[in-house]
Amino acid sequence: MKIFIFFSFLILVSSCGEPDCNDVKKAYYPDEYNLIVGESNIDNLWIKITGYDPITHEKSNIMVHNNWIVDHNEVEVGDTIMKRNGNLELTILPFIKRIPL
Repeated sequence: MKIFIFFSFLILVSSCGEPDCNDVKKAYYPDEYNLIVGESNIDNLWIKITGYDPITHEKSNIMVHNNWIVDHNEVEVGDTIMKRNGNLELTILPFIKRIPL
């Protein structure tokens, strides 16, 4: 019984390491994304967008700091949000409704 408690304590202590900040950052702040907006929640601090990748059609979401001062009225459903790796610019391409001729 003492051995079981000792090993349980040893596992508990060894698993309580500090998380790597760079791994956490990569999960929440992607360096590059291309997303068609399905739903957006934008305030003065955060940009939270759920949608899908237009190339792979996989559902995706982003949650980044609103460093670009994007207003909630600027992003609508169907718009494309792009950010390239190494580029600080966030590009919002508006959805253009095509009218058949």
